Amino acid sequence: MSAVTMEAARAARPKDPDVEFRLLGPFEVRVRDRLVPVTSPKLRVLLAALLLNASRPVTVGDLAGALWGADQPANPRRATQVAVVRLRAVLEAAGCPGLIRTRPESYLVEVPADQIDLGRFERRLREADRAAERSDAVAEAEALRAALIEWRGEPLADLSFEHLRHRLTQLQERRLHVLERRFDADLRLGRHDRIVAELIDATAEHPLRERFWAQLMTALHRAGRRADALAAYHAARRHLIDELGIEPGEELRRTHATVLGGLRSPDTGSVLLPAVPRQLPAAVPSFAGRTGEVSRLDTLLAPDEWDGAGAPTIMVISGTAGVGKTALALHWARRVAHRFPDGQLWADLRGYDHRPPLSAGQALTLFLRGLGVPDASIPSDPDGRSALYRSLLDGRRVLVVVDNAAAADQVRPLLPGGSGPAVIVTSRDPLTGLIAAGGAQSLELDRFTAAESRELMVRRLGERRVEADPAAVAEIVDRCARLPLALSIATARASQRPGLRLGRLAAQLRAARERLDEFSGSDAATDVRAVFSWSYRKLGEPAARLFRLCGVHPGPDMSTETLAALAGVAPPDLLPLLRELADAHLVVEHVPGRWTVHDLLRVYATELADGHDPAERRGGLRRVLDHYLHSAHAAAMVLEPLRDAIELTPPDPAAAVRVPTDREDALAWFAREHDGLLAAVERAGRGGFETHAWQLAWTLADFQQWRGLWPDRAACLTIALTAARRLGNIAEQARAHRGLGYAYTRLARNDEAHLHLRQALEVYERLDDRAGQARAHHGLSYLLERQGDRTGALWHAERALVLYPPEGNRAQRARAVGSVGWCHSQVGRHRLALRFNRLALALLDGVGDRVAEAATWDNLGYAHHHLGDHRQAVACYETALRLRRELGHRYGEANTLTHLGDTLHASGARDAARRSWQEALAVLDQLGEPDADRVRIKLRELTTTVV
Repeated sequence: MSAVTMEAARAARPKDPDVEFRLLGPFEVRVRDRLVPVTSPKLRVLLAALLLNASRPVTVGDLAGALWGADQPANPRRATQVAVVRLRAVLEAAGCPGLIRTRPESYLVEVPADQIDLGRFERRLREADRAAERSDAVAEAEALRAALIEWRGEPLADLSFEHLRHRLTQLQERRLHVLERRFDADLRLGRHDRIVAELIDATAEHPLRERFWAQLMTALHRAGRRADALAAYHAARRHLIDELGIEPGEELRRTHATVLGGLRSPDTGSVLLPAVPRQLPAAVPSFAGRTGEVSRLDTLLAPDEWDGAGAPTIMVISGTAGVGKTALALHWARRVAHRFPDGQLWADLRGYDHRPPLSAGQALTLFLRGLGVPDASIPSDPDGRSALYRSLLDGRRVLVVVDNAAAADQVRPLLPGGSGPAVIVTSRDPLTGLIAAGGAQSLELDRFTAAESRELMVRRLGERRVEADPAAVAEIVDRCARLPLALSIATARASQRPGLRLGRLAAQLRAARERLDEFSGSDAATDVRAVFSWSYRKLGEPAARLFRLCGVHPGPDMSTETLAALAGVAPPDLLPLLRELADAHLVVEHVPGRWTVHDLLRVYATELADGHDPAERRGGLRRVLDHYLHSAHAAAMVLEPLRDAIELTPPDPAAAVRVPTDREDALAWFAREHDGLLAAVERAGRGGFETHAWQLAWTLADFQQWRGLWPDRAACLTIALTAARRLGNIAEQARAHRGLGYAYTRLARNDEAHLHLRQALEVYERLDDRAGQARAHHGLSYLLERQGDRTGALWHAERALVLYPPEGNRAQRARAVGSVGWCHSQVGRHRLALRFNRLALALLDGVGDRVAEAATWDNLGYAHHHLGDHRQAVACYETALRLRRELGHRYGEANTLTHLGDTLHASGARDAARRSWQEALAVLDQLGEPDADRVRIKLRELTTTVV
């Protein structure tokens, strides 16, 4: 506290009386500002016990307890009376007689509250409470500051009496609470710069008091010292873990979330706690070798001490296929997971797969979900996703594992930007671009040494069995090309047959190689293929068939029910086949109920499927596409029952269609299967299943739009358009053009959006499809409005309304009426806008279209605002906001919050307007919407305008 502030606070205190007692620090008695010596320890304790209860009787028993504790004299009553007589004499000699009064079985000190520092402290607190009631933050802060001036240290620090120790502890806690309250008041007044030093002292003195840490983080963050705020969080967390063995509480974690970016819940708008992701797949069984590599990873990526400074550490593990890159990364990650308490992220980029690779944008979506970001809050554009991802990871001790990257460009958006995280990237390519430009370290894996190969076999088969036939072991290692993947498959088969001599196993591998035709590649590749062939031939035919069909499945992984459809068997009959494949190390259950196949094995399975019965391959693909299509259609109709369903061809009876139980189940299924559904659309669109392609794209519309997955939406619709052209299906071409127009509008690709919407309109006109034409005009109206052409937007909205017949679909007509009303507001015709939107609400009554209802209430609020009826506007906006939050309509929520802020500001409620705009800005920033800049300007102008 500055000397000026201290002096001002003391000047505000009433003139010191002749007698003053000080309890809030070393015990003092002053008369006419002269220290009165009370030398007897017992008398000092007696006087302090009375003063702590000034003007209240204290029983003789309580005073005796304070004086002697458990070691009471023979006659404590008489001894206490004698002590009181002696104390009266001391006070009288000092010039302050008559302070101690006798009451029945008790004594009291009659002293005005202002003559005791504790009394003055309490009076200042009452002044602060009154200031808070009238919302006078300045007066509250000054009263609290004055109250704290009374404290000179630990209360009664130079006295010793256990009987009243709890009271002194309460006083200390009271002081800390008041200090917290004063810091809060200063933060509300924008004095963050002035209290940082005090908060640093407070956290140093009370390192386990989380509220001080939260206030320090807030002050640093508001002072523009974000990195220091994050460092404070990690310091607090270390104290709590080291001394109490606990993680930070909710308030501190919420403050951390705010510093990281203020991510808010789509349901409540409250700040979300950062999630702690645990995305690592199952541990590698019987991991062997790589001692030096593990040690190097320990040194570089997980040092014993981490100071929270510097850039993220990145390690690129490279090497040939099957050399164990993923196994090493996973083994090490699981081994040191405790050193990354903020979580572990994992993504397989499928860089060397027969399937389409996972894009950086898709991987970021997986990461953000793992970090607790709701789908509705994930930005639609990759740059926005990357920015949010970096913000959430900044300062957090997170391990990121990026598996099977094909190129540096695929990885760069996934690299954190600040200190804290560590990153492992695995690739067959050295990724020199990351090393040269990104500061990554390189770790190139060679094939196992002979000793490492033997160690793996010992771990799987036991020392005695390996020791019994060293020549066979050497040949098996050689036949497996010292590749960990091949050795794992070979030893898996041997481990299931304890009686199989290793010499015979070596002979079987030798014969398998001789049976294979030579193909392009090295001898090592041929040997690995021989191991695959040998293991595959050991399978029973049902399991062998299932393995072949795994090469047909288009997705990154497979659920049990999807595999059942692929194989055309019931799930209970499928499980023994999956166990047989898993025992042979040909499939892996990487999470419960979901299965994956190593990329080399998938290539081999595809090769087998291509060389087998073509009908088997096509039948499996049709069944899995039927499963995806009919399951997705059922889920889509649960999400949006008002949607016009499309007519599907009945599925294959063995396609195992899944019907969701409710809306939440449908959303969860779409979230789990989205990557597989995208892959299914892509595979169907390659040829032979064009109807599946456009119908699958149709089923994904609502989920992708509600989650803001606009790049995925555009990709699906592009495939759907190509498929519809091959089929000669003109109506579906128009639908795809219209959908692409809307998707490109949201992606700000306006020229492409306009082209597709015009093409859709032309096709609908040729087909004489009035409803289709109306929808195309809706799309053009929306596009032109976003481009600023409000007159053109109104023309298209009115044209759409004309095309909807009055006796037609009420929901469609209501949306058209509401759109016209909104466009009238945009050109200043607000009374006309009210008429149209009231009509829209009447049309929606009983229809159940809550999306349209929310938009219409927002339109009404906008019109009332511009007509000067602010109270009615607020009521309309609050209804719209409630509906949009219930629906999870994040962009609509932000629009309503922006409009509500405009109305509140116009009505003079500046603080409420600021809060509304701040909430809108948080949502828009999370969605990566350009509208955020307009809200940012509103907040800036509000801050710079002084009333």
